[in-house]
Amino acid sequence: MKFCVKQKAFLFIVFIALFFSPSVCLAKNISVELVWKFPDSGWLEVEVTQGIYHLSYNEANELLQPGESYYVGQSGLTKFIQIHNQLIILDKKTIQMVTNNGVFKVREPDKDWLSYRGDLQITEQGIPWKLVNTLDSEDYLKGVVPIEMSNAWAATGFEALKAQAVAARTYFIKNADSGGLITDSPNIHQAYAGRSVEGEASQAVEMTEGEILVDLATGKPISVYYSAHNGGYMEETQNVWVSHDPHYSSKPDPFSDGVGGIVDRWQFWIAADTLGKAFDLAPVRTIEVKTLKSGRVYEVYLSDWLGNSKAISGGAFVQKFYPYGRNISDKSFLGRLYQVEFILPDVTYVKGQPMFLLNDYEPKNKDIPGPVLAKLVSSNDGIRSEPRHFGVFVFNGRGWGHGVGMSQWGAYNMARQGYSYVDILQHYYHASTISRIPT
Repeated sequence: MKFCVKQKAFLFIVFIALFFSPSVCLAKNISVELVWKFPDSGWLEVEVTQGIYHLSYNEANELLQPGESYYVGQSGLTKFIQIHNQLIILDKKTIQMVTNNGVFKVREPDKDWLSYRGDLQITEQGIPWKLVNTLDSEDYLKGVVPIEMSNAWAATGFEALKAQAVAARTYFIKNADSGGLITDSPNIHQAYAGRSVEGEASQAVEMTEGEILVDLATGKPISVYYSAHNGGYMEETQNVWVSHDPHYSSKPDPFSDGVGGIVDRWQFWIAADTLGKAFDLAPVRTIEVKTLKSGRVYEVYLSDWLGNSKAISGGAFVQKFYPYGRNISDKSFLGRLYQVEFILPDVTYVKGQPMFLLNDYEPKNKDIPGPVLAKLVSSNDGIRSEPRHFGVFVFNGRGWGHGVGMSQWGAYNMARQGYSYVDILQHYYHASTISRIPT
């Protein structure tokens, strides 16, 4: 693989930076509030799977060996712990489980076990329990990288996993609060799923231990952003949030073009009356969009058949139809990079006559012929029995996420083409370099 002068200069800067660390230290431990995996937990079962744990509750202190477990629950306003077949009312709000190098698993009733390294603190927080997992910061990353990317990428895209490790390490240094607390939620911080997802990506964390991205001029950690797929075009921070960040620019990303499967190209279908109802309008007659240089929509202007109109921000429009809590598909509304077309289908049906079909949808009444496009409610809601004559809007989109910073699918594609993790980080994060900090 050939490197230009610019790339060689960047590699020299990286080499120097690895020996002159920035004025920041990597915290040994990090505390992760498990709000994504345990958002509303009333009952919990916890079991030790490795090592010895010191369990404390009320005034009691016990040692737990592998295979030993306990329950926490509630009845009305009473909180309790059940251990060794004894039901004990909790006088204090916190249950603490501490170890040197142990592993535990936890679950809610009728749900799968999730495994974590390190300590666990369970605290009464109104009705639900608040769970905080404290562990070594490098072990934390082993539960981040494979859920943000995939262990399966190690075979052909290992350098992408290393780039993700550096980005994720920089992210938690920049975003953890003064007490070293962060959440496990990808909607708040970055995704973390504990030991349950550990695999080949752990080696990427180990090989980049202590490495973060810092600003070339100040040597301080940069604000790191990344998303699943930028749709083939990087975005600037001020077009997504408010302030400008010089480490990001708006420009084409050829490495994200043609990779990613359903997140590279998607279509969202919605009936004009369904769309209007979502924004308190009559069936929508026209849609006008205002776009950024990247093609991302920053404003949607809807006009209905009664002469009413409404302007909606690009972000609010996506949020209205984003498949929260659902598995994504090529029919999901995944971002602001899209174009719109309108189809006015024939509402009649003549056997054997070609017409717009949605073969993936089935009507509730199997005796009704079709399925015809006129019966569509939306990609999220399937079809109805009776056709409507207001038409259907089709959103032809690309990418998944805000598009700022590293495109994870683009990084994977770069790795497959032989680029190193340094090349990947240079491509997505400008005016920055890699530095190793004390651990």
